[in-house]
Amino acid sequence: MENKFKDILVIGLGIFGYETAKQLAVEKLNVIVVDKNIKKVSMIKDFVSEALVADASSEEVLKELSVDKYDVVIVGIGSSNFESLIMCITYLKNLKAQKIIAKANNEIQKEILSKIGADEVILPEKEVATKLARHIVKPNIVDFFYLANDSTIATIKIPGKFINKTLKEIDLRNKYNINAVMIIRNNKSMMIKNPDLKFLDGDEIVVMGEEDAIKKIF
Repeated sequence: MENKFKDILVIGLGIFGYETAKQLAVEKLNVIVVDKNIKKVSMIKDFVSEALVADASSEEVLKELSVDKYDVVIVGIGSSNFESLIMCITYLKNLKAQKIIAKANNEIQKEILSKIGADEVILPEKEVATKLARHIVKPNIVDFFYLANDSTIATIKIPGKFINKTLKEIDLRNKYNINAVMIIRNNKSMMIKNPDLKFLDGDEIVVMGEEDAIKKIF
């Protein structure tokens, strides 16, 4: 499915904003970044479509940027400067930004930013901690993505017991009600169409099913 997001504005080049902007640029999106720190802007300018030195907590600056033309505005202003973060999101909302994603440091900040207009608020440290704990407990599970219908999409490292076995032999669908939809081999992804495909050491598979079932079998 083609990504509907094409034009992204990233405000603030802390670690969160910087790395997010670079990853989006790698995915061939049109990424514009803004930060008042000229050194940070210089560091990223070769990776993104455009890098601007400006104070994005200023309403005039945001007006000049025409923030309503972007599919997503990501606000990575440091939460230690919470007043500027609040001002930025308030101005973005007033200027009809289509989708605002912001970073917060704690649940209170998250609640405030949501109330003043952020469409989505990320707690990076909490999410990283959750992933780390999950990785320690279930090292074969690379990542989880939760769907609205209580199903889960997970990326799994092939465990030793499945190496050199086929999907037909493992029989995930009938035994565990888990569907294997994609295989990642040598950093290349492909849909699983042949049930006789043999899994190799180092393979990863993308599966869909209930979280408890996925954790149990993997």
